[in-house]
Amino acid sequence: MKKALKFSLLLSVLLTTTACGSLQDVNHKWFPPETIVEPAPKLAVAQPTTERIDLAADVLFEFNKATAHDLLPAGKDTLDKLIKSVATGYSSVDKINVVGYTDRLGSESYNHKLGLERAKAVQEYLRAGGVTSEITVSSRGGQEPVTTDCIGNKATPSLKACLQPDRRVTLDITGLKKR
Repeated sequence: MKKALKFSLLLSVLLTTTACGSLQDVNHKWFPPETIVEPAPKLAVAQPTTERIDLAADVLFEFNKATAHDLLPAGKDTLDKLIKSVATGYSSVDKINVVGYTDRLGSESYNHKLGLERAKAVQEYLRAGGVTSEITVSSRGGQEPVTTDCIGNKATPSLKACLQPDRRVTLDITGLKKR
């Protein structure tokens, strides 16, 4: 009898297992449907860029001049256009680095001071024009000339004209450009 009971119990388990094995959860009542989760696409994060703008000092200032009061009308126009392009061309500006340069005429200390005054004058004008970003100023004086073939040491009109490209103010604008 024990054998018959064990056999019938085993038979009922086998029948139940076999019968349930063919069942399917087609309405997803027992388990939620399987879903494949795709990773979210990576969004492109805009990276700040740095744009260099070179301004000829002779357009901004008279020869050997450097204050905001000494800015020439053409220099003011140039800076006004720059202020407008910063306002319309960037969604945000992290910083602006202004560097003043001179030609090699004059002493090193004088040229360093003149370059710094020019950078400060540009900074002051940008501030007055509404630029609120961080603006740093520095001077390289006559240390990084772009001219290589100007001969002489006396400030003659022809030497001043030859050295004109060395007299400049550069601006490095770092920020997010509009697309």
